[in-house]
Amino acid sequence: MVVGMIIDEVEIHEFVYRLENVGTRDGHQVYERGNMLEQPGFVLTIRTDTGIEGHYRGFMQVPPMVTQIEMATPEFLIGADPLERERIWQQLWQAFRHTDHLGMGPIDIALWDLAGTYYEESISTLLGGYRERIPAYASTAHPDEEPDGLDSAEAYADYAEACLEDGYSGFKIHPWGDSQKDIELCRAVADRVGDRMDLMLDPASEYEIYTDAIRVGTVLDELGFYWYEDPLADTGQSGYSTGKLADELSTPILGCEHVRSGPFGRADHLRSGWLDLVRGDAHLDGGITGVMKIARLAEAFGIDVELHVGGPAHLHCLSAIRNNTYHEHGLLHPEFDWMTERGFDGDVERLEDGSVGVPSGPGLGVEIDWGYVRENQTEHTVIDQAGTSGLN
Repeated sequence: MVVGMIIDEVEIHEFVYRLENVGTRDGHQVYERGNMLEQPGFVLTIRTDTGIEGHYRGFMQVPPMVTQIEMATPEFLIGADPLERERIWQQLWQAFRHTDHLGMGPIDIALWDLAGTYYEESISTLLGGYRERIPAYASTAHPDEEPDGLDSAEAYADYAEACLEDGYSGFKIHPWGDSQKDIELCRAVADRVGDRMDLMLDPASEYEIYTDAIRVGTVLDELGFYWYEDPLADTGQSGYSTGKLADELSTPILGCEHVRSGPFGRADHLRSGWLDLVRGDAHLDGGITGVMKIARLAEAFGIDVELHVGGPAHLHCLSAIRNNTYHEHGLLHPEFDWMTERGFDGDVERLEDGSVGVPSGPGLGVEIDWGYVRENQTEHTVIDQAGTSGLN
């Protein structure tokens, strides 16, 4: 074992994903035939004076993540012991208290990857993981206007049936955000596969008035939906309104995806009975350390935790979490591939028998596709000097 190892360099490769036949609508990626959409990505490398390193590949909220990593590195990473993840996590939570903590997830995941390399064990093993495969649900892209896309309730029903044939036992709908259209959509999908799949609805905080959220939720009760996720435009910040939904509806309310308060804010939501199920996200909620804090908190309340979007870090976490049902596999669309696995070498999230396997190699157990990253690189940053962060 290496004694006295310290972080002496942090490297960030920024690059772009080129997504064919993809456009945007209301801030969401949607199918748009013939269009090429460029989206930012990055790889964070944390390197020690012994040459051992850890990586994180980022694909969402890239600009604020990179900015916060660059701010935190000189003061909190350079010269630190990379195995002291909890100390670094606590320092960063305090340092980013006036912001949104988005830089913490990438840093923490890269440190866990580094630790796995150091100990020659998978993160799952370091966490005490016991599940080798995680059941997955199909999480759809948002609706579009293309005739061969997800442009109608019937198109969603067709796609749900295709996902059932592929082996998924759950299907999550990202709808239009119009309550009447969304009700028609949910009925169409439920009529087609509702007796054979768990169905979820995720309006992604697009219902602007409470009565719309209740109107849709009442139909979900009738149809037997598995959960109803973050429907209100307050993004789940209002525990009072979310709690009213939880009280008035029988469909479980899943929330806190859009709330960046980590385990601490979720404690208030759970203590007050404002949620039936809780979201966690290693990318956005303080990394693997943050997600495991959220999972244990939810377990103590007897509440299930569902992790937001995919990636190998979540698979490792889920291997060691009892109070969970599904891995979110997406975003899925019949005509385009999303960016969840871009920048990795190989198929990280292969679906077999309705589940996704936990990577078994050291650390995250995945390899960065450096050829892809460098071919599409836009910026390259190396930080190897200690200094101040500017955070106070």
